[in-house]
Amino acid sequence: MFFNLSKIYSLNYNTMLEYINGGKNMTKYKTLIFDLDDTLIDNNESIKYAFSIILKYLNIPFNNQLFEAWKKFDNSYWHIWESGKMFIPDYIKTLKDKIIYLRANRFILFFNQIQLEFDKAIFINELYTKMLSVNIIEIKNAHLVIQELYNNYNILIATNGPQKAALEKTKKINIDSYISYVISSEEVGFSKPMPEFFDFLFTKFQNIDKKKSLLIGDYLTTDILGGMNNNLDTCWFNPNKLNLPNEYNPTMTINNLLELKRKL
Repeated sequence: MFFNLSKIYSLNYNTMLEYINGGKNMTKYKTLIFDLDDTLIDNNESIKYAFSIILKYLNIPFNNQLFEAWKKFDNSYWHIWESGKMFIPDYIKTLKDKIIYLRANRFILFFNQIQLEFDKAIFINELYTKMLSVNIIEIKNAHLVIQELYNNYNILIATNGPQKAALEKTKKINIDSYISYVISSEEVGFSKPMPEFFDFLFTKFQNIDKKKSLLIGDYLTTDILGGMNNNLDTCWFNPNKLNLPNEYNPTMTINNLLELKRKL
């Protein structure tokens, strides 16, 4: 076999890696955009605690059946919003008012039998949001992986959760010092996978090259679909080893966070 040595000697480091790996540049990414809940944080435990507190405030006994009903309802509620089918009253004008309305209204709808007044629903949402940052459990190896990736990558958090709770969560698992920025749907006024969310992200951080960015998340309909629709490479975090529906096409799939280091 004939080798073109002059060609090989002329390669720079990154091109050499690409040459060695059969045309695949293994160092292509500069920015890693992590989802937070259920990617770096065990969101089930966070919301379970927060939900138990608001039930206590409302004098409603906690039980797992009610908790599962809340999770199902909350997921469906935000899915309607993310799909652009949520009705927003005409009197809601500002971003702040929209966020307050969306978050309070879900409690009015879920607890419809006790007919919550809007002001009380606002208070319950504030209590719920505050409690989301109390019982924080990291996904296995989250801190370790973020800490080690920090030296080679710019790391962002992109979450559909409340901004204040997200910031508290990163502090409690000691990754806040490694994160360049936490961007939330609350700040943007739109959620993943809406294009407005990603437009905001790449407008705010104009120095970030979309072609050299990787979005890592667990949720197909927000993280993976959002990346696919916005020309971003994606990594599906799939710890439960679920089957991948045909309509989704992540760039890579991992079952634990340590795999991400190897695949990068």
